Amino acid sequence: MRKKIVGIDLLLGCTLLSVIDFGFQSPNDIYSNYSQCEIVMEVQEWIPDVKLYFKQDEALALTVMWCESKGKSNATGYNRDGTFDQGLFQFNNKTEEWLEKDKYKRELDMYDPIENIKAAAWLSYYDGWHHWNSSKHCWGRYDR
Repeated sequence: MRKKIVGIDLLLGCTLLSVIDFGFQSPNDIYSNYSQCEIVMEVQEWIPDVKLYFKQDEALALTVMWCESKGKSNATGYNRDGTFDQGLFQFNNKTEEWLEKDKYKRELDMYDPIENIKAAAWLSYYDGWHHWNSSKHCWGRYDR
């Protein structure tokens, strides 16, 4: 079982850093900083694994994860075309089939958080973040 950072400590720390870093802010800036803190709190359990597999872009990866699943490894999304998305990074079952056949040469379990994170790290590194464009309205402003 992973040890979680106490949520209130994380929220206070994140809020204090925002105020220290940015001084007086407009209500929109405060909301944006609070939203970033909320993202960290909901995906904090996966921070060590994301740091391990995403050698760069850890913050973007955590933001995409939050936008896709809110950090829930058992998340499932159903699409109008009959496909479904699964796990932390909401891998579409068609993408999973492609990865199983062409990259991994074995069955994957996208509900396994480590397998999901590893696959997302590989895919984003070798093929970019466009696989998550359906949620880019959520994470796109952090794509820097």
